[in-house]
Amino acid sequence: MDGAIEPVLVRGQAFVLEGFGFGDLPGALQFPRAGGGETPAQVDSSAWSDLSVRATVPDSAASGTLAIVTTTGRRLTAVVRVLPRVDFDPGALSWSSRPDFPRSPVGIALAVAEFPGAAGTLSATIYAAGGAEPIGGDSVMAPDSGIHIARTAAGGAIGSWQRQPDNAALPVRRAFAAAAVATRYNSPSAGGVLYVIGGVDAAGRAQAGVLGATVMADAVVGPFVPLLPLPEPVAGASAVVKRGRIYVIGGADSVGRPLRRVLVARVRADGRLDGWYAQPSLPLARAYGGAVVLDERAAAFGGVADSVPPGAGLDPTPTRLVTGDTASISLISGFFASGWGAGPPPLTEGRSQFATLDLGNVVLAVGGMYGSAPADTVETIAAAVAGDSLGPFAGPVGLNTIAALGGGMLVGPAGVTWREADGRRHAVIVGGMDLITRQRRAGSWGF
Repeated sequence: MDGAIEPVLVRGQAFVLEGFGFGDLPGALQFPRAGGGETPAQVDSSAWSDLSVRATVPDSAASGTLAIVTTTGRRLTAVVRVLPRVDFDPGALSWSSRPDFPRSPVGIALAVAEFPGAAGTLSATIYAAGGAEPIGGDSVMAPDSGIHIARTAAGGAIGSWQRQPDNAALPVRRAFAAAAVATRYNSPSAGGVLYVIGGVDAAGRAQAGVLGATVMADAVVGPFVPLLPLPEPVAGASAVVKRGRIYVIGGADSVGRPLRRVLVARVRADGRLDGWYAQPSLPLARAYGGAVVLDERAAAFGGVADSVPPGAGLDPTPTRLVTGDTASISLISGFFASGWGAGPPPLTEGRSQFATLDLGNVVLAVGGMYGSAPADTVETIAAAVAGDSLGPFAGPVGLNTIAALGGGMLVGPAGVTWREADGRRHAVIVGGMDLITRQRRAGSWGF
């Protein structure tokens, strides 16, 4: 259901059921109702087939057993977890310091997994893979192979970062890789798997390798093993997990040239990937930018268009993109349903090396290199999400800044978001380089 064994849905969102024997005529979908009983889901009658059904989560839905009733009277059930819809207000954003990250690397591959618990609770674990220690400013990078995790707590707090044992470390050093986590709650995988995708090696060259390790909520079980590699080396790509698919968008090749390539892989029940499928290419090559996958649309924005060193560096001369591209995605197959198209520029100035935070109704871009830096303080900008459309970014937003907390003007931070059982969303930003001092930062900050 919705690409997962036990999906975590939000009231009002579209979802899809896949299986067999639904019948060719629309039947009924019944969710548990908050307070007791059942409540019907709004079904798209034109998207009901024997193999799949598209519907919308009712506003009164609750966690429990979803029932699908066919016109022949057949009743099929699935376990579903439902969260309230809580919109994020970027104007009320307030950053707080979080536990420092061990050492001071940049180019960390960061991913997060949500784990439903007893009595309707929902917690999350943040996984950090690799990263690099800059040597001699930002000109040379020394990648790491370490894996760290941090558990989330109520209100957006996180625990201390715990380095995992050497047998759960990466078998090779990597920095500026992409990371993703698949669990039974966001994919068909019966267990949890952390994927580390591409990245640069100790020689500073992008690699095509994909590594995977079994994870739990409190540990990386390891060891990492090689999985199906990418068709070509890539670093600085955007990776998004959605409905059991992993999307890899853009990035730079082994000599730092930005790419137009877009790939999709489907997660199998054993956690492995069934292949990397080429999708329509981006109109413009871009690396070290941002991307989100909404219900039926992908959007890519910002990044660099010129060849750059690993991490894209702190040189202001490479062309940084103000543009964005969007493409439609099939809710059922997860593959692209159209080529990419360019709309109005979503950014007010070219920007790269920022952290992208998808908060449901809002997308934030935090930090990065942009034309007016370091003269101004447009640290965090926000774009509204309306349906499947991503609006223009504007800012600054928030009640305070990471810089005001001593974090500096961050370039190249990593970031992830997660939800609590009450529907509220939280985020953490980790590491990066201070553009002013050109010193790396070991801090983490969140809300």
